[in-house]
Amino acid sequence: MTTEIAKRDNTLQKFTNEELDLIKKTVAKDATDQELSLFLYTASMRGLNPLTRQVHFVKRGGQGTIQTGIDGFRLIAQRTGKYAPGTKPTVFEYDSKGNLLRATVFGVRLMNGQAFEFSATAKFSEYAQYFNGQLGTMWKKMPETMLEKCAEAKMLRRGFPEELSGLYTHEEMAQADNITIHEAELPPLGVTIDVEQGDEVETVEVDSDNPYAHFLEMCPEHGDSWWINKFGKRSHKQGDAWCNFNEQMKVILKARADQAGMDGGAVNEWCKENYGGRTWSKLSEEEQIEAIYKIDQISGKEFNPLVEEAKKMGAVEVDNAN
Repeated sequence: MTTEIAKRDNTLQKFTNEELDLIKKTVAKDATDQELSLFLYTASMRGLNPLTRQVHFVKRGGQGTIQTGIDGFRLIAQRTGKYAPGTKPTVFEYDSKGNLLRATVFGVRLMNGQAFEFSATAKFSEYAQYFNGQLGTMWKKMPETMLEKCAEAKMLRRGFPEELSGLYTHEEMAQADNITIHEAELPPLGVTIDVEQGDEVETVEVDSDNPYAHFLEMCPEHGDSWWINKFGKRSHKQGDAWCNFNEQMKVILKARADQAGMDGGAVNEWCKENYGGRTWSKLSEEEQIEAIYKIDQISGKEFNPLVEEAKKMGAVEVDNAN
């Protein structure tokens, strides 16, 4: 037992200081030193490489979760030499209106030379991800595929508890990121950012009272940390596709603008007035966060385009309360 632990500890030391620093900044961004040690130990035991994003650490509500994709689960089960796919196809159940209710997946585990088939069922209501009351993109586009992955992960963890205990797939944890915008958690501190101003770079702080500020760090729909490319644009990999910051912000903007009674044209006019003649598409990602917050504040009042036009012409609001 001691020898086995020593071997695993030695495996953990294969990361250089530079690689550990990279892991801290990307796949285990919010982990404490103790959480990072547990994350690396778990990844090593499962034979998963954090640097290739086979596994990563996600923190929600102060609690850390170690997550991987369904392919990681399949790989771990396959390496045991005791797993085989079930003899039955996945069973999907629907209600009378054709809405997906449940998915059941089957698998086979070899024990003492005998094959035992087992299964697990995942309910749509327990796993589906929602964003501001709307189904997440992937859950809306291919609900059977997403729910089947959840059921398969549950089945594999049931059949191989020692190998998969404490490990969860992205699809299983998607529901933990269900968001109603007004319930978004406020960041504890302001977010410091660098904004290009012509040939100079100005360091500014996004207001910590802005409930959207933490979306500069994580995707509001999937909960993944953003990757920032050489052009300073945010995106992250979601399955075989890429999710980008601008598309996510458009969804939030539309929800807030609709509440404020502003259509696309009104939003662009508002942006021009507040951001030096630039429309929404010309704003930096940090400015988009700020603009959404300001428009959200407008949504608490009645937005009247005629009143706004009058203000541009010099009209002044008068408080008639007295």
